[in-house]
Amino acid sequence: MSAQPVVTKPDPAQTAPATARRRRGARLTGLTAYPLMYFGVVAGVLPLLTLVVVGAPILVGVLLGAGEAEWVDGFSRVFGFILLFLTPPFGAWVWGYVALGVVAFLGGIALSLRILRRHGVRRAGAVTHWGMWATVPLQLIFAVISLVIVFGAIASVRAEDASGLETVRAFGQGVAIATVVNLLVSAGLGVLVFPAVLRAVKAEKPARRVRRRG
Repeated sequence: MSAQPVVTKPDPAQTAPATARRRRGARLTGLTAYPLMYFGVVAGVLPLLTLVVVGAPILVGVLLGAGEAEWVDGFSRVFGFILLFLTPPFGAWVWGYVALGVVAFLGGIALSLRILRRHGVRRAGAVTHWGMWATVPLQLIFAVISLVIVFGAIASVRAEDASGLETVRAFGQGVAIATVVNLLVSAGLGVLVFPAVLRAVKAEKPARRVRRRG
């Protein structure tokens, strides 16, 4: 008798539909989770990081007894300018916006991991990490554009605004416009970036199966 050929069934995770499913998950992540992470970086992480970067040298200068040094005075002036937006009439809005950014940042990371894993993507953490930070230069550019929009809205207010209500309203409108523009741009960018990151970190392949002994 001749030996019968052994027919092996293809691994479902290696098939074209499974690969397409993972790519679809990457695009969905870029469309939904990435805008949240992007917004979180611009609205929450960068402002807090700026406070630390500007405030730390001032604290060091004071602790070293160099509080009146020229370099400390320079940082103090920058910090004083920042404090203008952390006190009334803007303070409550700014701190609320920063808090919202932090929540969006953490929520975007959690959503990204969930979507990628549900679509069978291995190394979901790596895809999320590199997908988020690969566009940092663009994020900084759009952060500057956002500041221009906000300051432009404030500059449009007349100097006769003694109560400050018009200034606060213009500030809010500028922030709202900048937020919407950034969310739309980041959604389009995420759809392009995350599938590319998926291929770059070799996460298109399925996770290895661990064989149990015995």
